[in-house]
Amino acid sequence: MNFSSFQMPAADAPGLAILPKGAGSHAEPDAARSFPASFPPACAPSQTQHWGLSLVPGQQLMAAGSQGPLWRVACAAERKFAGSVEDMRREEGLLFGNAWLSHLKHGKPIHDHCQSRVRLRLLLSSDGTKSWAFGTQGGVSPLSTGLDTSYAWFGLIKRKELPDRSGIKADGAESSRQLSIAAPETDWPQLEKALALMNAFGTLGSRSRGGWGSLHIDGAAHLSASEMKFYARPLSECLKADWAMSLALAGGRLCVWHSKESFKTWSEAMTLVATERRHVRTTLGKDLRIALGFAESGRMPSPLRWKMVKRPEGRLQIRIAAMPHAIAADAKKQLSDVQLQSAWKTVIATLDGNKHFKRMEG
Repeated sequence: MNFSSFQMPAADAPGLAILPKGAGSHAEPDAARSFPASFPPACAPSQTQHWGLSLVPGQQLMAAGSQGPLWRVACAAERKFAGSVEDMRREEGLLFGNAWLSHLKHGKPIHDHCQSRVRLRLLLSSDGTKSWAFGTQGGVSPLSTGLDTSYAWFGLIKRKELPDRSGIKADGAESSRQLSIAAPETDWPQLEKALALMNAFGTLGSRSRGGWGSLHIDGAAHLSASEMKFYARPLSECLKADWAMSLALAGGRLCVWHSKESFKTWSEAMTLVATERRHVRTTLGKDLRIALGFAESGRMPSPLRWKMVKRPEGRLQIRIAAMPHAIAADAKKQLSDVQLQSAWKTVIATLDGNKHFKRMEG
């Protein structure tokens, strides 16, 4: 299982809710939690911890798609954004398993293929359900399907000529599941940082960069703005990498915003997300919009992430995080360095001037 992309098997679906780290959630030997006896020796001594991940109520998670590789962001920050991508990919492969790594010994390639040192297990829910009950694309119905909100639902709404896509309704028993994670003790500090990033910015499923599949990990650290800066670097540095390595800083300030208003329901929050995402993108003009992602000619997910965050009293707040990066060299669509800088400065200025949002501080 590749924890960095947090993909779950189709049978269990990716909408999971990992249960809280409560009184019984302290680290315990894997045998105590019925992990297989064949657990790899690399995982001894190991710890098993329990995490609570719940979907924001009122939405529907479409099974396609996955959460972004936030483990890599944690890894890059620990390395102070130095070192090579190849070294990081090697560390990732040795931790989460791989079938491609090798090294040379006496001029001959030696395979370093291995199983994952991290084990994930979905446990039975309290009602005895083993996996998520699948809904249909009708689950987007709480959101108006008018032109103003089309940026939120486009590609998800059922069309007559196409079959339903699988979905998970984030209500009641479907909204949470119990997940145990077992890993070597030495790997837990980095995994906990990845879980904190997932809690802050993680989403799952189709259209997840636009707020769908927003999740909450009960037991993960809640990062303050000052703590988020550990994973951030200046905008100009972000744009030298062709993948989302970090959050951005502009003028020394963190490029993470949250809504001034909180919302009672997901559909209320998503209505604002739909209109404001559209507004941000249109301010760039046709030539610069590809800085915020494109679906064809190599496909680049949007580096501007929108998420619904659950407040302590249960209301929802919108969070926007900028994780800018260059466009991959092999993509058919390209922008010059000057154009890319200009695009992101426009995005940041637009959000700073938006009456609905303000930057996270402190």
